[in-house]
Parts: sequence; structure tokens; C-alpha cells
Amino acid sequence: MSDANNPLSRLDQRELLWLIGILKDACRERLEKNRVSQLFEERLYARGPVAGRLDPRPFLKMWEPRYEKLLEVAAELHAALESQNAQSVAESLRTQFRPRRRRPERAVSGERPLAANS
Repeated sequence: MSDANNPLSRLDQRELLWLIGILKDACRERLEKNRVSQLFEERLYARGPVAGRLDPRPFLKMWEPRYEKLLEVAAELHAALESQNAQSVAESLRTQFRPRRRRPERAVSGERPLAANS
């Protein structure tokens, strides 16, 4: 996808990090909700089948590995962006506080430096 067609190109590094953080949190919440629902359904169906209601347990179990996978990917993306952000901040600080080299002062009498005379 080219940059003109990529909606993520409108975000800067910090906003992209926030977006992936939101995605990671949403994936974690969805996985937790799925696990709580599975526990609830297990307790409910331990009493016996509920009349007029389909058993959602197979679907809940089917989605759990998908939610785990999505959470892993979102966490890896977030960690990668955080490390890139940390690297860019470190590089920025490195260039900002790098000791500046002084230029050698020119000879007042117009003489060339010793290395140039040989």
C-alpha cells in the first residue's frame, strides 16, 4: 500500500504507539471476556442444557486461540514501536548533547599548517 493510500501514514510515531497500545488493550480485554464467558457457560451448563438456547461453548473455545494470537501480535508490535521510539529518543539526545568539535584556528600570519608544508 502506498503512503498516499495508507491511513497509518497520517500518524506520527507517538500516535502510532498509542493506537497499537489501544489495540493491545482491546485484545487483552477481549481474551479476558472470552475466558470469563467460558467459565460462566461451563457453570451454567453444568446444571443441564438451557431450553431454547444454543450452546455457545464451542464457539468461545474456538475464538480463544485467535484472541491469544491477536494479543501476542499486538504486544510484539507495541514492543517494537516502543523500542524504535526509545532508539529515536536516544539518537535525538545523542545528537543534541554530542560534544561539538572545535575548528582549528587559522594562523594569524597566513602560514599554512605544518602538515601542508611537507
